[in-house]
Amino acid sequence: GFAFAGYNLASTFTLSRISVVHHAALNCVRRIFAIVVTSIAFGVPITFVGAIGIFISFLSFLSYTRLKMKQKHRPRPVSSLLPMSIL
Repeated sequence: GFAFAGYNLASTFTLSRISVVHHAALNCVRRIFAIVVTSIAFGVPITFVGAIGIFISFLSFLSYTRLKMKQKHRPRPVSSLLPMSIL
């Protein structure tokens, strides 16, 4: 109960600071972390299919991060909808 309430508060705080898509990507990494840590803590082996799922999730997160970094460094085109005036 207490841990879940703390997680919800932290999640709400994080969501107020970043976009929904970034929050979903971070939530994906949190799930991977939780699966690996609980597997180690409780001694449950990760199956081959589970390892493939973890790999695909992590690879997706890395590709999203790389794409966002490329977009961040690319200059944005000027919108033709904005009024253009030369002072």
